[in-house]
Amino acid sequence: MRRLTWGNALRWCLVLALLAGGGAAMARWGGWLAEPAQAATGPVTDDAGDELATTTFDGPMVRKRAAVAIHPAKGADRGQIARELRAAAQRAKLGTLTDATFAVFSPEMLEYLVPEQTLVLDEGVSVPDAEAFMRDNQPASVAFYLVQPVLVHDLTFAVVPAAGVLPADVATVIDREGVLSDSLNRYRTTVQRSGLTVRYFGAIISDGQVEAVRQALGRAAHVPADRVAVAANLPGPGVDLSHGIPDLTTKASGHHG
Repeated sequence: MRRLTWGNALRWCLVLALLAGGGAAMARWGGWLAEPAQAATGPVTDDAGDELATTTFDGPMVRKRAAVAIHPAKGADRGQIARELRAAAQRAKLGTLTDATFAVFSPEMLEYLVPEQTLVLDEGVSVPDAEAFMRDNQPASVAFYLVQPVLVHDLTFAVVPAAGVLPADVATVIDREGVLSDSLNRYRTTVQRSGLTVRYFGAIISDGQVEAVRQALGRAAHVPADRVAVAANLPGPGVDLSHGIPDLTTKASGHHG
């Protein structure tokens, strides 16, 4: 598990505050961003296959959520399914439903069903609550669904480019290289005046994948990879993986339309 000293944690918080605050923050804090976690010094490639990736980027960066695996009826509009369920979640005061890939689910479940659509409920929504929600709001165009507790990574990469390098140019380079697409599959890039952030929400990614992203961002921003911060998107303890994968206890349960 990544544990930061108070000084390092403060500096990492400053990276995100710097990007949120724009150019004024950059002028105020200058280059005081030393000693982040060390990045790998060489190329990093690893793949957990169908198993949960090994990561030390856990704690607040890893969250337990309820996820819905959806098998639409033939010819169904997946966009319409998502819109119906999101509207129903708002009415039920369950927050938002976040798109994810099927990789969030357990290998055992994926042997049974590889969903065409995956939606993850907000933090704090239990599997029984998710079951009740789907039972009451299953769209007619959903032929079958499963609900399962999953672990997800919810984190942000942040980088302040070297002097003279525009954040928009960094975004262009990383899109062209494709390293982030290979490592993260889906992500959201935000270009700001002072730098660039990459938000990732999805299946647990390995340390090798994290470092590959840091190397790609550092290369595009003309800074060392260890100047690319990685931070949790939510407060709280999250899930500690230092002693292995916790027992998520609840088994997946499915329902036909």
